[in-house]
Amino acid sequence: MKFKIGGAAVLCAMFLWAGSVSAHHALQAQFDTENVLELEGTLSRIEWINPHAYFWFDVTDGSGETKQWGAETVGPNALRSAGFLRGPASFRIGETYTFEGFAARDGGERIFTTAIAFADGRRIEIWIGEEGAGA
Repeated sequence: MKFKIGGAAVLCAMFLWAGSVSAHHALQAQFDTENVLELEGTLSRIEWINPHAYFWFDVTDGSGETKQWGAETVGPNALRSAGFLRGPASFRIGETYTFEGFAARDGGERIFTTAIAFADGRRIEIWIGEEGAGA
């Protein structure tokens, strides 16, 4: 009986693990790693969540039209490893930043962030993917 319960637990764990692996998307499926954009905008919102954090910023184009862009990035732990802190210690809503990253394949206003530049000239790279994959 003891072995049947243990075997069932292992089997359940394998199914749960397989489901979480298949649920995670490949970067290249959503973003074009050969098309790197550099966008300057005013930070309007941050979602510091797993598995990927999101920055929302407003970009004004040459005609004066403003659109909100989403910048997907690595998760909170990787952001901390890159030197970012949650809250106003690193980012302030209403301030201007330059986001560099891979353009969305569907042409939407989204990028996968590879670096963030600050108004004071600092530029922090956060892309931790494969060498030479669009970087």
